Amino acid sequence: MTIPNRPPISDCEIHAVVTRSFHCANHIRVGETFVFDIEGRLLPHRSSANLCLGIVAKLQPALLLAQDRIAEGLHPISANFHTFDCFDTGIDHGGTGKVYVEMVLVDPRTGERVEPWPQSE
Repeated sequence: MTIPNRPPISDCEIHAVVTRSFHCANHIRVGETFVFDIEGRLLPHRSSANLCLGIVAKLQPALLLAQDRIAEGLHPISANFHTFDCFDTGIDHGGTGKVYVEMVLVDPRTGERVEPWPQSE
């Protein structure tokens, strides 16, 4: 089975979209993104969020998992492993703030999400 509108996986990007943010020391705001190529390399020129090692470090295992899933022929973003928060404990626990992101696969030509494909593919 082929899906004609699906871009080649090598042309896609992984976006970590900020879904919640409060009191962030790096001034990261809701709606900003961290953009990675399919190999897991941060693309700062395509990202809108300020660089933050606290969230990038939390995303690194998911980026490695995405590569494993691609090698298995699966959609790179797991349905159960796609939301993350930064290492800061949050202001309510003595930290400075908190940022939450959701990882999505994006076709950079259109800017649209690439939805999971059927498992039988």
